[in-house]
Amino acid sequence: MKLQNILNNTDLPKTSDIVIIGGGVIGCSIAMHLSKTGFGSITLLEKNAISSGATSKSGAMIREFYQTDFLIEMAKESKTFFEKSDINFIKNGRIYLFSKENTDSVNNNAKLNQNLGVNIEVIDKDQIQKLIPEVNTNDVSLGLFEPEAGYVDSVETTYKFAQTGIDNGVQIFTNTTAESIELTKNGIQSINTNKGKIKTKIIINASGAWANYINKSVNENLPIFALRVQQVILKANLAVKPMNYCLMDYSKGTYLRPDYGNTYIAGEELGFEENDIVSPDYYNQSSDHDVISEYKSRIVSRLPSFDNSIIKSGHAAIYDMTPDENPILGASPKIKGLFYAVGFSGHGFKLSPTIGKMISELITKGKPDPILKKFNVTRFTLKNLILPKFPIKNPNN
Repeated sequence: MKLQNILNNTDLPKTSDIVIIGGGVIGCSIAMHLSKTGFGSITLLEKNAISSGATSKSGAMIREFYQTDFLIEMAKESKTFFEKSDINFIKNGRIYLFSKENTDSVNNNAKLNQNLGVNIEVIDKDQIQKLIPEVNTNDVSLGLFEPEAGYVDSVETTYKFAQTGIDNGVQIFTNTTAESIELTKNGIQSINTNKGKIKTKIIINASGAWANYINKSVNENLPIFALRVQQVILKANLAVKPMNYCLMDYSKGTYLRPDYGNTYIAGEELGFEENDIVSPDYYNQSSDHDVISEYKSRIVSRLPSFDNSIIKSGHAAIYDMTPDENPILGASPKIKGLFYAVGFSGHGFKLSPTIGKMISELITKGKPDPILKKFNVTRFTLKNLILPKFPIKNPNN
């Protein structure tokens, strides 16, 4: 899919009612939802290309299972959006594997999700074996099966969000870096870029790990850091019956999902070391051989047929993390007209349709969704962090 009318070689508008910083899935979702309201002129600025950052390397797995009620509701709404859209949502189902120490948490989380309408069931080792006959369950006590979960193509989805916005009048400028915000006593006056100035009264910072680059100009530092994460692309042996489910292996600390043909995407879920915290502009985008080899080793120990798989490629990307691994959403507590949709900590893609809708409604209607209030940046100073109701322990933390 090729985006039509990307305006990276034309002059910036002198004024815009709303300016969005960031052309990943979150920024494009916000642009798409805002464009349907007729609220005013909308300009989106992206320093590189649309979907060129963390979005392009997302596993893009869509699910409803979460560990807090409001995240479950957000995930359900997003999944419904994908189901009703023309985006190719592949519902192959998702299996979660857990060790014995997580038995109580898993059962409690399953009940929480089921009570909120999520189609998910607790499965024992025999049921896991029926779903994946070759699976090694030596260190597994129980699992969860979410049959209606699946995945989409991250780049194609983001392009469709952006194209919908463009069709409704959004102007998108790539290779355009937001450099600073100018204020008056009444709030935002304009935004300066490497291509010129735009007068505006509303700015949405959806720039992910780069959020504080623009915030330096207004002295509002967000508790966000860039975490380097890695993925490996495995090419499976065609002689082996493929494993068609998305697999989240909490016992091994890895995930695996099918991709195109006989290839699979694998990575690590949760857990990181201090040296994984990097500068978003200066980090090694190649994979570390020992790390992706370890990922393959974990997959093979769970699914022995992958012993003959080939490491086709590997890469690194960045997550924009917060201390409680939940996003910062909503209005700045200090600066009138400045809004945030950052810090998604690896959860942004699957929640992006709901986030776009919530931020759009906050700006156009002036009243935040009650759920949105939970993600305000003030929670970090008020020591009111978002924590799972029934936390799952990860042995690799």
